[in-house]
Amino acid sequence: MGKSILQPSWVKSTKSTRFDQVRHFFEGKDVLDIGCVVGFNKPDWMHGNIQKVARSVQGIDIDRGKIDKIREAGYNVQFGDAQNFDLGKTFELVHAGELIEHLDNFNGFLTSAKKHMNADSRMLVTTPNALRVGNFIYSMTGGLKVNDEHTCWFCKTTLKTLFDRNGLEIVEMGYLKHETYSVPRKVMSKVIRSILSEDNKWNTIYVYARLKNGTN
Repeated sequence: MGKSILQPSWVKSTKSTRFDQVRHFFEGKDVLDIGCVVGFNKPDWMHGNIQKVARSVQGIDIDRGKIDKIREAGYNVQFGDAQNFDLGKTFELVHAGELIEHLDNFNGFLTSAKKHMNADSRMLVTTPNALRVGNFIYSMTGGLKVNDEHTCWFCKTTLKTLFDRNGLEIVEMGYLKHETYSVPRKVMSKVIRSILSEDNKWNTIYVYARLKNGTN
């Protein structure tokens, strides 16, 4: 899939990487990483980077083949369906990166995740921003392409509603920021972003939440 000027690759970003911008959430924590196989063996593999800074990390994923390879590499991962799982324990941080947009049972996902949280736990979710300007550019030129495995788009409003209905209170919500190495693209995107609202500038939303009223 091609990229618009405002949709550069994270690998070629001049800003800090995706992990650099969220690593403080993981540092020293016991982490559950849901959907952990994406990017395995790549420098920006999120699960591998989490393991470097977390106190402990348990991963689950539905891809049995990759899970077996990752286990052989020494990582603590196991098979699990993000929409229906129970490991029988809680974690300080439950993480799901670029996962929720692949699911069709959001209640099942959040209900399962909440089973692994207590009053002091937090959840970190990242997902593509439906309102990013690149989507509108693609739409106007007839070139909007969607990942074949995605079921939906989210924005801040829909995420807040979804989390609220499922007993989760948002502590912090924002955007992960990245830019391209290409000078012409960098200049053009800077000009365009200067006239945009924050909700339209960036491609990725992050949500940091806790159990509402300390219940799950």
